[in-house]
Amino acid sequence: MENITFRYGREDLLRALADRRGVNLSTLMRSLADAALASEGFAVADQQFALVTPGGDVLTTSYRIAADDRGQWLPIENEDTEPFDPARHWRLKPLPLRVDGERAVRTYPVVLKSQEHA
Repeated sequence: MENITFRYGREDLLRALADRRGVNLSTLMRSLADAALASEGFAVADQQFALVTPGGDVLTTSYRIAADDRGQWLPIENEDTEPFDPARHWRLKPLPLRVDGERAVRTYPVVLKSQEHA
């Protein structure tokens, strides 16, 4: 990929913002670029993958795919057990990953806030 460089007359303001957020300038610039892309409708979230054996067992998860003879890397998709409304529901910790064809699925149980859970 091509390295991007540019000059900007307000570099001091960007550095001040980076300091305020407690990040370095590169991290701030990536964050601002991702926010701009997301506001235009581009998907910028990192894709997570699961290494799955031929028998369907999940060995590990990663954001980066590396060659591995133990299995195949499948994309992980997140889903809720029912439509989630943050005003009415709690999203509980996810169930174990399951393999569904050419994808791995992470399912989050969704319960009403009025229900008690230990």
